[in-house]
Formats: sequence, C-alpha cells, structure tokens
Amino acid sequence: MKSIIKTASFVKGVVGEDAVMYDGTPHIAFIGRSNVGKSSTINAVLDRNKLVKVGNTPGKTREINFFKVTTVDNKDCYLVDLPGYGYAKVSKTDRNRLRELITWYITNSQADTSLICLIIDSKVGLTDIDKEFIEIMNRSNKKYIIASNKIDKINQKTQNQLKIDLVKYTLPDTEIFYCSASKGKNIHLLQKFLFQ
Repeated sequence: MKSIIKTASFVKGVVGEDAVMYDGTPHIAFIGRSNVGKSSTINAVLDRNKLVKVGNTPGKTREINFFKVTTVDNKDCYLVDLPGYGYAKVSKTDRNRLRELITWYITNSQADTSLICLIIDSKVGLTDIDKEFIEIMNRSNKKYIIASNKIDKINQKTQNQLKIDLVKYTLPDTEIFYCSASKGKNIHLLQKFLFQ
C-alpha cells in the first residue's frame, strides 16, 4: 500500500496557550489512557517508526505535542499528541494537572481541532475515565472517532461485547476502528479516514 503521508515532523510541545493552536492549520488530535499504545498508533498511521517516542514508562508525554503532517496531495495538518490520562503511578497532583490540560484542549472552541481520535485498549475495554472524556467530547460538540487498539489480543466473544459497549457510550454517527498498531491490522483504514 502506497503511503498517503508525504512528510511528518515534530513542531513543538505546549502546556497552554500558544500561537500554534490557532494558526488556521487543522488539528487531528489523539487522546487516550496511558499504555493503550497511543504513540505506536500515531507512528503507524504516519508510516514512521520512531517519530513519536514510545516510552517503556507510561505517562511519558507531559505536554501537548504538535507534529506537522503533509499528505501526498499536499494537504497540511497538525497531528496533536496529548498526554496519556489516568496513569496511577504519577502523583495525584500531576494526574489532575494532565487531566485539566487535556480537558482544556478538547473543549477549546477557538482551537483549530477538526477531529479527535480516542484510542482505547481492546483488552481493557472502555474505562470510567474513557467514558468521562467521551462525555466531555459529546458535550463540547467535538467530532471524534474511536480507535480500539490491540484488537489482535482478544477473542470474538470479547470483541462483540466491546462493540456493544462502544455503541452504548458514543454518539450514533461515531466511526469506530478496530485495529492493532503492532500488527498493522486496519491501520490503513484509520489512516485513510484521518487524512482524507
């Protein structure tokens, strides 16, 4: 499969108001709990191995990271990597600070966010904090999709239950992708949806 990504490079990390948020370039933002494979999924959809650093320690990303992406048909966008939320091993203060940062970004009506991709871990399913962020996105009228990563790690019965749960908590027209970043399963479908 020929890649639809021409170039992808790191621009900057921000922890609050910054001009990059509002320069007219559309954002495709990625959010998700720590350890769901967010960095691996981003690298996979960008056809890059190591653009986004994959940490052995969850909770590695502490700021909102902007990557400039140009597709083969010369469309520009920012891919925005938000910190993972809900990681137990950082202090409660840090956890709350990260949660506030993510909430601030996804409810910011001035930011040029065109789409948010919530990544969940298929093995774990929807957690309470995932549901909380879905609720925030539902309320703030942000267009979002779900990428259920690590789908190769669960059986058909668990998959069926996961599908029921996801439909129950998301808006009726929410696109849901069942994929595996490590195996490359359905990543091309997610990539196509995100960048076309």
